[in-house]
Amino acid sequence: MKARASLGPVVTRPATIVLSLAALAGVALAETPARVTQNGLPAASAARAGSSSPELQAMLLKYTARCALREDQTLEGPADATGKKAQYRGSMGIAPEWLQGGCDGACQERVSSCLIALSNRTGKHVQLSLLSAAPAMLKSASSLKPADTDIGFPHQEGVFFGNVFKGEAYACRGSAAVKGAQVKRFCALEPESCTGLAEFTDAGRCEDVCEMSCVSLSDGSQRCAASACKDPQGHRWTSPVTTYLRNQIEAGNADSLDGTRADKDQRVEPLARLGAVRYEQVDFGPVDGSVKTFTARVAARRPGARIEVWLDGRKRLGVLAVKRTGAADEPQSALIDASGVSGTHAVVLKLVDATRIAHLSTIEFR
Repeated sequence: MKARASLGPVVTRPATIVLSLAALAGVALAETPARVTQNGLPAASAARAGSSSPELQAMLLKYTARCALREDQTLEGPADATGKKAQYRGSMGIAPEWLQGGCDGACQERVSSCLIALSNRTGKHVQLSLLSAAPAMLKSASSLKPADTDIGFPHQEGVFFGNVFKGEAYACRGSAAVKGAQVKRFCALEPESCTGLAEFTDAGRCEDVCEMSCVSLSDGSQRCAASACKDPQGHRWTSPVTTYLRNQIEAGNADSLDGTRADKDQRVEPLARLGAVRYEQVDFGPVDGSVKTFTARVAARRPGARIEVWLDGRKRLGVLAVKRTGAADEPQSALIDASGVSGTHAVVLKLVDATRIAHLSTIEFR
């Protein structure tokens, strides 16, 4: 199951979220959500979180429904000022029984792992693959088992587990956790920096604390998902979620933009003939010169634009001459000279004749 999600701006007030989820656990999701506001979302706490109670409640219902319910299930939100009720469609089906009944401890752990895995301290939307080898998870959500749809997500970021209904969230570092920084995900790499649903605790390296099950895909690669993990106190959690990342970077998740803007779909749109987009902590791998190619998924109205690739803003690695694609975006590649380059670096894309470009969707270094 692929998820494009983050838990948005509520990343600094875990107490509000914990209270809200604790209130949710004791009721059927199909019951009136107004009870959640009364029991778990006091106005003072919501104000401290920088969001109104309705905004906080909507965020909780949206992601709780996405994790817990099946695609054929829908959670109805409370009426807004106009009387309209939002509909929150399910997706993963980890705890579909919650729609009509309460959520016990085992249910809470399953839903928690999903919510923790979707947390992102930056509030940016990032595509990722969610996997699990836990029998309790696969019983209701078989889509969490690795499959060929995961080929495009080769980097194991980490494993997430706990019970956020009780304020516990754990993250361990996967074999490619370093890739998280370039796509703007940090909760596996730096758990202590994430406090959205609870205070995250660093559980160490996943290979040391988790029991893993690996599956070979048709391209010969493997995807290894956790079936159980131990927290630093030695407690064994049996419903973990493992995340894998793409190598592609959402273009709009840039660290700075000049003469361009990021749209709601995380694409970069040029605003002038010349523009620049900066990305921090782009991973060039552990071996000097291993990256050979720059690829941009781009939609271009006319040919003639150029994308210059600069390392740390000082050394030009190469140039992509953009071809016309029309309205659709297509991958276009250029060779780059990254000899002597390894580790993480800042990359600046300088756009020339940029108004010929409609948008950039993703960029990638391989």
